[in-house]
This record gives sequence, structure tokens and C-alpha cells, in this order.
Amino acid sequence: MGAMVEHATVLHGITRNKTHRGGWVEYEPTGCAVVRCTCGLDSGVVPESQAAQIADDHRRTAAEARV
Repeated sequence: MGAMVEHATVLHGITRNKTHRGGWVEYEPTGCAVVRCTCGLDSGVVPESQAAQIADDHRRTAAEARV
């Protein structure tokens, strides 16, 4: 039997879609992201560098709480 995952923290980068003539689409990074976790954490839209720090801090805090 596999181990149960208490927290699954995911960082989603946000892109902007730009449709061009002929139907092809370009995905342009916005520099923003959202961090979400199964525990209910939702950072809202924040700069990518801040999102990475939020995700790291949340994973570390969740790991320390399990010990």
C-alpha cells in the first residue's frame, strides 16, 4: 500500500494567449503564478519569484509539522 500524501503543493505559472492570423497561438509568460495545496492554501496571483518562495516555505512547514 502506498503512503498517503497530506499536502500536494503545486505552483502554476500563468501565461497569456496571443492568437495570430492563421489560427496559431503563442503562449507568453506573464511573470506571475499561483500556489495551491490540497490543504487549502491558495496564494492568489503573485510574482513567480514570490510564488516559488511561498511553495518552498509551505512544503518545509508541512514537513516540520509531520515530525
